[in-house]
Amino acid sequence: MHFGKKHIAWIYILAAGVYLIYCLLYTPNLWLSIPIVIYPLIAFRLFWLDNQPNILFWGMMLQWVPASTQLLYCNFYQITLTEKVKSYSSYVSNMELATLLSITGVFAFSIGLYVAIRNLKLLKFKSEVDTYPERKLLVLYFVVSVLIYLTSGLIWIFPGLVQYMFALFYVKWGFFLVMFFIVHKRAPFLKWYLYAFLGFELLLGLSSFFAGQIILTVLYSVVAIIHLRPKLNIRYALLLAVVVMVLFHYLILWSAIKTEYRKFVSQGKVTQSVLVTPEEARDKLFSLMNNVDATKYQVGIESLVNRLGYIQFFSISLEYVPRVVPHQYGQVYWSAIQHYLVPRFLNPDKEILDDSKHTSKFTGMHLSGLKEGSSFSLGYIADAYIDFGPVLMHALLFLVGWFFGFTYQYLVKRCPNEVWIWILTGPYILLLNINGADTHKAIGGLLLYFLSILIVRKTLIRLVESYLRGGTSS
Repeated sequence: MHFGKKHIAWIYILAAGVYLIYCLLYTPNLWLSIPIVIYPLIAFRLFWLDNQPNILFWGMMLQWVPASTQLLYCNFYQITLTEKVKSYSSYVSNMELATLLSITGVFAFSIGLYVAIRNLKLLKFKSEVDTYPERKLLVLYFVVSVLIYLTSGLIWIFPGLVQYMFALFYVKWGFFLVMFFIVHKRAPFLKWYLYAFLGFELLLGLSSFFAGQIILTVLYSVVAIIHLRPKLNIRYALLLAVVVMVLFHYLILWSAIKTEYRKFVSQGKVTQSVLVTPEEARDKLFSLMNNVDATKYQVGIESLVNRLGYIQFFSISLEYVPRVVPHQYGQVYWSAIQHYLVPRFLNPDKEILDDSKHTSKFTGMHLSGLKEGSSFSLGYIADAYIDFGPVLMHALLFLVGWFFGFTYQYLVKRCPNEVWIWILTGPYILLLNINGADTHKAIGGLLLYFLSILIVRKTLIRLVESYLRGGTSS
């Protein structure tokens, strides 16, 4: 199977056409809606492979979400982007241009990604799945998850290696995809053990400072279910619909109460740590969510839309650069690359990243930063604009996409079989989800994961294969 060969079913094209007709008749955003609506079809064509978890497709769709959410929200209410943000702040302007450059930037990144991986050939997972014992794989996932949970605090003993360890922890989600598939295909009697453990992980997520654990568990579960049932029957379609609706309801509630909740769990201190017991944190979370009324719920919706459609600061920077601050001609991206060429344990004086400081510089806004326990980033697409302007930024984004694709195909070619391809490339859903991430962290996350895997790959494969195959290795 090669990338770029997937036929787009007529039903998807029809749905896109119907939506654009709606935009023509009822919204003022037709022309801006066209690239937003077309992108999922193009991504499907380029990155979807049958009988695969389609990591690249889902990762790129997560990039599409920030570029499209604000406009889709405005289309629902039949207003312009300018109308939506006019009551927020006098700073916010150029939302239409920010949306256009965001989606065209995602297109440029996607083309670069596709160019790098277009000649890869992947086999059906079924060719390898029968050689792995499902019980041992399930136990392995449990052990990996527990070890990550227990060591997340201990690794700070070695601050110079923390970033590499956290990057390596991403591999858990590759194990999750393989384990989920094998258990459901070959050992359905084990799935209740799996569900119980996933429930336990969700419970832990309810007492954390962020909602990330819950989002990731649900996200990878949805991806795994869709792979299990590429042609969804009514039962599985309804199941997915319910899961997605429950997740969005939770995120709306979370958006409505997260400020008050975080103030409680941090005990009013400037930290992103939970300083109360897990039981106290969960009790406070449920109490706050139970008291969300209709007004707070609408505020939660607005907050979630603004968080998912993260282009407001990009919009402001379009007004500020180059009128006040000139284009940087590559300095932003070069500093991001330089930052990760030398690890902190070799350069203890390396600058500590402060997203808010960077955003303030290129928007003219005064934003709280590390000292206040806050972080506001511009995003890698906005930084490409800051470096090279609205045209040449796309050449840079093409190269960034190509580099992501290069690392992906490099790992694929060095995996012993399809199972390990899933394990080592499964985290690319997260690595590609960088629209809105500071350039240092967007590029750094990939580099740290890629380098960490290169260092431990052979040892990791040998140990896991030895355990799964009862002492033998492939």
